[in-house]
Parts: sequence; C-alpha cells; structure tokens
Amino acid sequence: MSKTPAPNASALRVLIAGAGIGGLAAAACLLSRGIDCEVYEQAPELKEVGAGLWLSVNGARVLFALGLEPAIRASTIEADERAVRLWDSGRKWTLYKRGVSSGAHAPFIMLRAQLHRVLIDAVERLKPGVIQLNKRCTGFSQQDGKVRMEFADGTSAEGDVLVGADGLHSKIREKAFGDTPGRFTNALAWRGLVPMERLKPHHRALTATTWVGPTAHVTVYPARFAEQDLMTFSGQVERSDWRLESWNEKGSVPECVNDFAGWHPDVVEIIENTESLHKWGLFVRDPLPRWSLERVTLLGDACHSMVPYLGQGVNMAIEDAGVLARCVEKYAADPALALQKYQDARLERTTKVAARSAGMQHTFHNPALAEPESAAKYAEAQWNPASAKARYDWIYEYDATQVPV
Repeated sequence: MSKTPAPNASALRVLIAGAGIGGLAAAACLLSRGIDCEVYEQAPELKEVGAGLWLSVNGARVLFALGLEPAIRASTIEADERAVRLWDSGRKWTLYKRGVSSGAHAPFIMLRAQLHRVLIDAVERLKPGVIQLNKRCTGFSQQDGKVRMEFADGTSAEGDVLVGADGLHSKIREKAFGDTPGRFTNALAWRGLVPMERLKPHHRALTATTWVGPTAHVTVYPARFAEQDLMTFSGQVERSDWRLESWNEKGSVPECVNDFAGWHPDVVEIIENTESLHKWGLFVRDPLPRWSLERVTLLGDACHSMVPYLGQGVNMAIEDAGVLARCVEKYAADPALALQKYQDARLERTTKVAARSAGMQHTFHNPALAEPESAAKYAEAQWNPASAKARYDWIYEYDATQVPV
C-alpha cells in the first residue's frame, strides 16, 4: 500500500481540513506515497451521514490502487442489472446486465458509512492517530513557505500544504476566495433506507432502478449493512418551497408520499416502509475559476459541488485525491507548483461533470414523460444503449492514477 516517496516528498507535511470521504481519500493517497499528513475534523466523532452511494469504476480505480479492493468488495453489492422505469406504468428499459453489456462499468453499491469506515481504517493503518477531532478550522495564514491553520479552540497547526476538504460550507474556500453562496436548484432530495423484509419479494432482485417522471425521479438499489439487506431510497422532486441546505433535516412519510402522488405502487410501497427519512434542498455553487492560492488548495465539494444526478460527487472527490497526491509527490520541491498542476489537471473535468450532472435534471424530469406514448418515445431515445454509452462512458473511462500531471 505504500511506496518509496520522491526526493523531498517525505519532508513535506500536508494539513487536511475535513475527515469526510474526500479528505480521508486524500490522506490515504498521500500517506501511501510516503508523504506525511494530518487530518483535522470539526466534529467530535467520526460519523458519515447519508444513505447509499455508487462507487463507480473511475473512483474505484484510485482506491483499488491503494490496496483497498478486498475491503470495498466485502462492503458492497454489485447490481446484476441497471434499469430505467416510467413513473406511473413501471415500463422498464434495461441499461445493462452484469457480464452482458457494459458490465465493466457497473457501480459498487454501498452505504456512505461503509466507505467512510474503509478509509478510516486505511489511514489509521498507515499512520495511527492521523485524524484529530474537535478541530474546527476558523482560518489560515501563509508566511515564509509555511501554512498555519487556526482552530476554534485556540490552537493551530503548521505545515507545507493545506487542503480544504471541508465540504459545501468550506471555511478554507471562504478565506481563500471569499464567500460563494449556494444557488438553490428548485429541487428537494429525499433519502432513506428500507429493511428489505418489509417489501414484497420482487423488490429483492439485485437491480439498481431509476424511475423517471415529469417533475421528479427516484433511484432505488439494494445495499447490505451489518448482515441486514436494505433498499436505498433516493428521490428528487422539483419544489421551490424548501430552502434549507442541510443533509439532516427529518421528513415524514406522508409528506414524501405526497411528493410522489400518482406514482407506481412499487415506489409508494418503498416510501411507506422507509426508515429515518431525511430531506434537503439541492444547492450548487458556481464553479470556481481557480482552487489554489500558493500552498492552499481545495478538494471535493469545497471546490466543485454538484447535484447527485450522475452519482459522481464522491467519485470526483476520490479522483481529486489521487491526482493531488501524485502532484505533491512529483513536484515536492515546489509545493505551490504542485497545487497549480493539480488544479490544472482537474478543473476542466470537474466543471464538465458538474454541468452534465445539472443537465441530467431535465433528462430525468421531462414533460414528455407525462403521457404514455410520448414517454415511451422519450425513454427509448434517452436510454437506448448508444445514448447511455455516450452519457456515461467518458466519465467512467477516466483514470486518475494515469492522467498526465
């Protein structure tokens, strides 16, 4: 899992703000290359929120290169089939079946908490005690070739590079580039988990399904946690009356059912049996023209927030981590140049993925889906094999372990 560092790389110390998936992936990639780092997390405990996620092949490549493939495979379910269904009739289009068509691009399905734990264990093996809790960053300063982080408890930390992996409300981004308020997308997201035994048997197939409709869509797929089979539910609906940018706001089953009134009984059944429903307004921030300021840079949601319609938020952060570590190692003698190279390698791709993710709202939600005849024609045009390949393959074929830096 580790390798001999490049000259001068082992002398560097990288400070990482945030112990989410992106920050921990960055720490694992750096430590595996012999580059020292510390991770500072504002929360009092390591706890990842959120339900399911798709670790697609482009993100998996980075983690597999760290030797984490066995741990990831032990925590995931690989769907046998990926399908799109119409919101009211349930008519189905199969995008791929494992081992038959595009199976190499099938995602690894897991809960956020599972991937978070895999990364915690990885960084702790490489450097015990690398994660420090109750460290809320309030700002930073740069002087004499060093970066100093300031914390709310009055302490500070000094290093050669600072990485802001501190999410949508990044304090590092605010200090470096000013306030960048979120822009509401007029869409609300629901998420939750359903114990599989509560559902009718036909729900138990290993199928990842997206139900598409005129003003909303739902994605459901199986997951497994602590030997319990679960259904992950994620629903996005166009609503302009909700403006809270929070992942942890609890919602009620009746409100969620109302948002999907008239949808197929399978969707309603899943919602009615969902535990711990949460909702949040989907916000994005306009792409930054730059991420790096001398020896300070950003990673993941801190610099390229995106809506979840392509399932790429986590995967982009993992790609960032892999490219960042390669740049820090290659340009260790000049950390500011290393961060510029990292930005140059990532800015165009993440901006494009974020834009395509936003555009998918109008693919999943479309007026043509309101009527059976137009819905069938629309679905056949949007989700035939050629359309699906053009939409996704350019994302999955990117290799963050090999792209030029």
